Amino acid sequence: MEWIIKKANEIREKYGTDDIEGLAQKLGAEVVEEKLGRIIKEAYFKDLKVIVIDPDLHPQEKHLIAHALAHHLFHQKIKANYFLDDKEDFANRMRVRRKEREAEVFAAYLLISEDKLKEVLNQEWVKEHPNPIPELAEEFQVSENFMRKRMFENIRALIY
Repeated sequence: MEWIIKKANEIREKYGTDDIEGLAQKLGAEVVEEKLGRIIKEAYFKDLKVIVIDPDLHPQEKHLIAHALAHHLFHQKIKANYFLDDKEDFANRMRVRRKEREAEVFAAYLLISEDKLKEVLNQEWVKEHPNPIPELAEEFQVSENFMRKRMFENIRALIY
């Protein structure tokens, strides 16, 4: 995963991340708003180089665009079927899992830089707060669930 983190940092430093849709455009993917149903909020169509997002996507769910951008950048040539039953194809399931993990790690480091996270985590209010996740999510403009994932990646990096 080191190379994914490195690439996320390079892209963030070169382009910034204030406008994730503009960033996607600069990197060759178009972001289009279209209803995708009740459950799916984002999809990437590699043949078209299009990231489709639900028009009702909450601003704190922008990580979904960064996630799809990772698929655009790194998974163009990898074949995996997301719609197979898990029991049908173990190799496919492992490919999908790896791709999804890479996309999540990329999005986490693209949207929340290590330096900025360390700076915020060293603030007194974070140290004293029993559960700073909601406030951290607000600070970084991401969902609470995504903030938890980013914090887990931080801990994981310390362990490995």
